[in-house]
Amino acid sequence: MRTYVRAVVRDRDGRIIRDTGYRRTNTLTKNFYAFLKCAMKGEDTACVRDDGTAGTIERPGGGTHGFMEVRAVEGDDDKGLLVGTGTTSPTRDDYALESKIAHGTGSGQLYYYQTDVLYGSDYVEARRTFNNQSGADITINEVGLVALYYDVDAAAYRRALIARSLFTITVPDGGGTTLYYRISG
Repeated sequence: MRTYVRAVVRDRDGRIIRDTGYRRTNTLTKNFYAFLKCAMKGEDTACVRDDGTAGTIERPGGGTHGFMEVRAVEGDDDKGLLVGTGTTSPTRDDYALESKIAHGTGSGQLYYYQTDVLYGSDYVEARRTFNNQSGADITINEVGLVALYYDVDAAAYRRALIARSLFTITVPDGGGTTLYYRISG
């Protein structure tokens, strides 16, 4: 499988000032493969939650709970397509962004719109728009996908990072960007 990230950056007037096209990126985490094993084998599977603690993914059909949900509502910066300022190279062992940019309109924050998920015959893609109302340009250096799942150990919903990539883009003050995170193969 391959991952790609694309950014379309707009200025404060909504004009496109940069379109990166789809760039090959890295890395699907061990958690991504844990979800895949869980679905394919139909058995509860160990993972690492986004807080670094151990968890267990409930197998699909094992109950009435959600499984690997990346879709997120406006303002939710805990799951879906997330961004950060971290610059450390991704590894398969990553469980969180190095330095997540929080949702909001204050200094150093980006406004998170909903994460939508689309698919085609050979890909699945998460898309999210971020607006910068912070008063200064903000540079995004890392992009990640965080999935919501039902954790058998906690008997509650938890989150797990399933992909993290280095991808640098500057969002101008008053402008925004739409990011596309594609898994294909």
